[in-house]
Amino acid sequence: METTHTKVKFSELLSENKISQRRLSALIGISPALLTMMLKGERTFQFRHKDNIARVLDVNETSIIWHE
Repeated sequence: METTHTKVKFSELLSENKISQRRLSALIGISPALLTMMLKGERTFQFRHKDNIARVLDVNETSIIWHE
């Protein structure tokens, strides 16, 4: 049986949750600059970053489109 996973853009999740990148970075314990660099693909997300972000946004990490 094949399961379909819905992918959601990172920016849409922020809007839906009414949270800014700056607030999210504070909640997961990284700098806003580092979060921006990771989203631009200039730095690599570590598993713990993706896991923490998914927990804050209450979604599965695999359903997030990280780079837009």
